Amino acid sequence: MHQFKYLPWPMLSQTALITLGLATGMDYGLTLILPPASQDQILSLFGPPFGLLFSSVVDMVLGIVGVLVLEKLMGPRSSIYLATLWGLILCLLLALILRSFIPIPGLLLSQSHQISIVGVLVGVFVKSQRYWR
Repeated sequence: MHQFKYLPWPMLSQTALITLGLATGMDYGLTLILPPASQDQILSLFGPPFGLLFSSVVDMVLGIVGVLVLEKLMGPRSSIYLATLWGLILCLLLALILRSFIPIPGLLLSQSHQISIVGVLVGVFVKSQRYWR
């Protein structure tokens, strides 16, 4: 718990906001570019029987992008530890919760479920295996 208290919270918050900003921008851009028929086809992927699978894949990609952004922001000299990754997961989940209150149209991020926690966890830890110590 002591280690968790002294994490670089400003950097982790900034990472989560940048990651979610990139994802929201791309998601909103899809709604502007794609015709309504294509949007309906994408939204049908989030229905039964594979809805949770596609939602968790979107959340995994969000976790992977979060680790990539964290690596770029912290630079090559900084070390990323396991506690830092847990802090990143917390910040990403809080950012997803805050994003759910903002009425931005989108195709992929509007499908948030409780499975988001699992998707973000898997995404972060798949990308960051070399930082497990």
